[in-house]
Amino acid sequence: MVPRIAVILLLLLLSHGALAQILSKPRPATRGAVSPADIAERLEKSANETARIVPSAARGSAIDFAWPMTAEEYAATAKHVLVLVSVVTQDAAELPLRRVHIRAGGKDVELVRLSHELVGVAKGSRTFSVLGAHREDGFYLAPARAMMAEGYLQADFATRRSDFNLYKLPATAPDFIRSDKSPEPPADSKPDLAAVRAMIVREYKGFKPPTFERTMLPFSEKLASLEF
Repeated sequence: MVPRIAVILLLLLLSHGALAQILSKPRPATRGAVSPADIAERLEKSANETARIVPSAARGSAIDFAWPMTAEEYAATAKHVLVLVSVVTQDAAELPLRRVHIRAGGKDVELVRLSHELVGVAKGSRTFSVLGAHREDGFYLAPARAMMAEGYLQADFATRRSDFNLYKLPATAPDFIRSDKSPEPPADSKPDLAAVRAMIVREYKGFKPPTFERTMLPFSEKLASLEF
């Protein structure tokens, strides 16, 4: 399986009312498929860590990303990386996320949203009491070059909060991708959606595969003409 790095980020609401954002250190590279229970466990651990500092947080997140496994899959995805973003918030009005993007080198690169789903949070969990009752899971495609740049993977919520840091880039790519002298998606390229779906099924067991409806957010005009 493809090595992946997961990270959990929390936006903490301090007792005096000020907001502080804390990024945990990247988790060690892991192998094997990630399940909804794995993400729930990561959020639960984050809630426990948060509760040692403050009673509750405005919102929190956990991300996971998977690089293409082979050069052939890299080409089939048009040099994109698969990203799973899970967010939890106290305020239901903040969901669904308005967009997920990469800010690097003074530029914003918006990710392609493949799917998003509102997920319940167990009422007896620490996640529910500390981070919130409202969770969304979403799959995205990010260009390989942007994921390897110095910057931040960020999310804009529907209301109240924009530029919420999800991950401190760069991410560590496989050797065959790092050796690519031109990791930017080719002009007018179209990811093979069957290959993307197969990758999701392989890497994220138990998550609902996207149906690739036209409601997905455009990454750029070059993807607007994708055939569904």
